Formats: sequence, C-alpha cells, structure tokens
Amino acid sequence: MIFTSDLSRASETANIIAARQPGKVPVVATPELRECNYGLWEGLTRPEVAVRFAEDWRIWNKGGRTGSPTGGEDSLSLAGRGGRAFDAAAREEKTVLISAHRVTLRVILCYALGLEQAFRDRFVVMNCSLSALECRPEFRPRLIFLNDTCHLNGVEI
Repeated sequence: MIFTSDLSRASETANIIAARQPGKVPVVATPELRECNYGLWEGLTRPEVAVRFAEDWRIWNKGGRTGSPTGGEDSLSLAGRGGRAFDAAAREEKTVLISAHRVTLRVILCYALGLEQAFRDRFVVMNCSLSALECRPEFRPRLIFLNDTCHLNGVEI
C-alpha cells in the first residue's frame, strides 16, 4: 500500500511507483501528507522570507513546537497531521510507502523516532530520496536508512 499526499507532485510519484509493481498496489491519497502551508511565504526564496518576515523566520528556524510561516500552518498542526498519517501507515503492519514532501517527511521522522520536532531540520531529505523505518508493534520504530539516493545514479535531473 502507498500513502501519498493528495498534491500532484507526490501523488504522481506514488502512482508511477504503484504501476511498476508486480501486483496491484493501492494508493491512498490524503491531505494529512501535504507539505506545510507556508502562507505569505509561498513563492518566496529563503532570503526574501528572511528579509520580509524576519521575526517569524527566526522563530521558524529555531524549530521546535512553536512558530509558523506568516499566515501559514503552525508547527504543532503540521506535527499533528504528520503523526496521524504515520500512525495510519504503521497500523497496516506490512510494508508501506509514504510519498510526501520534505518538511512533512522530516516531521514524520521526528514523530516516529520519538524526537522533539526541534530536530526536524537535522534530517536531510532530498527530492526523490528514500528513507526506511522498521515498525513492529512490540518496539519503537527504528531508522534503517535515511535520504538514500543511489537509485538516481546516472539519472540526469
């Protein structure tokens, strides 16, 4: 089973992956896996945000459980929906894939590993990378690998 953001970039990726599997793989699209709503920051570069919204930018970069992009989604809301999406995937008790967006995936990693959300920016999650967690009901999730891009060797982007 593949859980994906309902936004086109992630859902297209999920559908391509599902179509290449030997058997039928269900794809479940959910808004819980959407990227953070960046509000008034949408479409701006980081340096532009740092100048136009200096205080909010400073607080956001501290990470943790506070702060939000100006007019956008707060960290607690993002962490809550990322955690709910992870819990839904983990309840499947079989191999699942989550196709989502960079900040959402970093929030999920913190949630799954029991880390404070302040650590989210310490995880590097590149576009098209793979990360894996082993989830067993009797144990806390374990990080197996993070940000693997070896499948992209030789691919021109």
